[in-house]
Amino acid sequence: MLFDVPLPGSAGARITGVVDWAATSWGPADLDVAHCSTHLALLHGPVWGLRFAEAYEEAGGVLAAAASERLHWQVRDALASSEDVQSVAQPWREAGRTELTTRAVEQRLDAYVTGLMDTLG
Repeated sequence: MLFDVPLPGSAGARITGVVDWAATSWGPADLDVAHCSTHLALLHGPVWGLRFAEAYEEAGGVLAAAASERLHWQVRDALASSEDVQSVAQPWREAGRTELTTRAVEQRLDAYVTGLMDTLG
């Protein structure tokens, strides 16, 4: 993920680019956006994951028209990621993100899923 981060203390950080191609596949854009949202939540905190789909659409991306369909893909991907927390956290730590212990990533995933479910009202 590429971020345009303003000076410390200012509140204008924004995503300027995303590359999330560990493997190729065929499917709806919603699934790709959901997968990237999950990884943003795990790497940078739930707020980043929760706002990515909206930022994607603001940048011209097209997702399913129904909010329930978009939520389906987001929850599905997040729950699927719950089985891989340890295996994704390890390389991130090796790459220098030492704060991303398995437990820390689990907590971020829990908070992200809770945030998704809170959108139901």
